[in-house]
Amino acid sequence: MLRAKHVAMEDRLLDKIAEPFNLQLPEYDSMEQMIENVLPAVRKFSEPSFDDEDASLYRVEWVEMSDRPGDTVISLHRFQDTGEIRIANDGVLEAKAFEAEGRRIIIGDSIYRNSLLYELAFMDNDFLILKRHGNEANIKKKYRFFCREAIGTRLTWNEALEKMVDKYRNSQFPLIFVAIVVTILIAAMLYLR
Repeated sequence: MLRAKHVAMEDRLLDKIAEPFNLQLPEYDSMEQMIENVLPAVRKFSEPSFDDEDASLYRVEWVEMSDRPGDTVISLHRFQDTGEIRIANDGVLEAKAFEAEGRRIIIGDSIYRNSLLYELAFMDNDFLILKRHGNEANIKKKYRFFCREAIGTRLTWNEALEKMVDKYRNSQFPLIFVAIVVTILIAAMLYLR
């Protein structure tokens, strides 16, 4: 009986310690709404601009994510340093033009024809979020969200955004601190046996 009580106390203690690591994000109705709420937490981990020739924009094959019901097309984007975006929509190829400078990027049929101006909202080796420039009241689709191909082909938009949050939530906890706390807990449990 005493042993069962001791085990139950250990389980509750471990649950309390693990609680900060198991935070659940609320459910969102749209990708845009979730991006709006996630960006403030992860923005500080973003690459600063597109200017570096080794920026993730040019090194990663990006899958554009969508929250449109029934949209199952895999839209793979490859930003070439020549100013061309090679796009494969379920294997059907097309090309767009782009010009990136600083934190801004123009994307369209050509730089001056059917093109839109975006600002870098977030970029790392796994995720890219572009925010449309302009008065938000006049813009219907404010964000374009891209994931590395390995993520974007197997996850939905909300799972991918949760993965992005998890990536940086876990990096905020110093591993040495966690290792020390776990060591102390194990020592305390062994001592109390």
